[in-house]
Amino acid sequence: MGEIRSAKEIAAERLKDIGEITEEDRLRWKFVPAGEKLGQRYMSERLDIEGELATFDDKQLPFVKQGMTQSLLIYLDLPRNETIETRNYKVMEGLMQIKEDKQSAATALGQLQRVFEHYAQQGEAQRAQAKQTLKNKFEQSLKQALRAQGKAYPDQVNVEQFPQFEEEWRRTLAQMEQQYVKSLDEIKKHLAQIQ
Repeated sequence: MGEIRSAKEIAAERLKDIGEITEEDRLRWKFVPAGEKLGQRYMSERLDIEGELATFDDKQLPFVKQGMTQSLLIYLDLPRNETIETRNYKVMEGLMQIKEDKQSAATALGQLQRVFEHYAQQGEAQRAQAKQTLKNKFEQSLKQALRAQGKAYPDQVNVEQFPQFEEEWRRTLAQMEQQYVKSLDEIKKHLAQIQ
């Protein structure tokens, strides 16, 4: 049977595994969260990013920007409606302000904008076509089921109201959006790495 150890002994053992805590570790632990909070404030209110960043010294600033970038990237999403589209523009403006490598940031944000535009334009037509195809499929299935029972198909049936249709449509939509989500995630990872 194993010996019973105190929480203090377990914590001390884990600290040995971590190794020496560096000044960089301390800066990261303190200023990445400060940057995350700054990113959240930027999204919820008017904020002078340059003025806020000027309050940090050169050692703190990279960690603040890292935290702010992480925070802002969480807000990026496919432009499913005008609110998200407006939020995305605000995020992109904020990212451009905090990135040192403006050219790389602009290139990545341009790629992001193309993904958003494709989603909004061609993607909208694809979604409408897929929804109509699914609607037709459900209507045919319903007609066959009613005929099998010897019943007539009613003139005014909206298959979109059926829970089965809604479930299948959500599944189809998720599959269609998967390619966009994958592109979005790749660009987010790239943006996180840009200084």
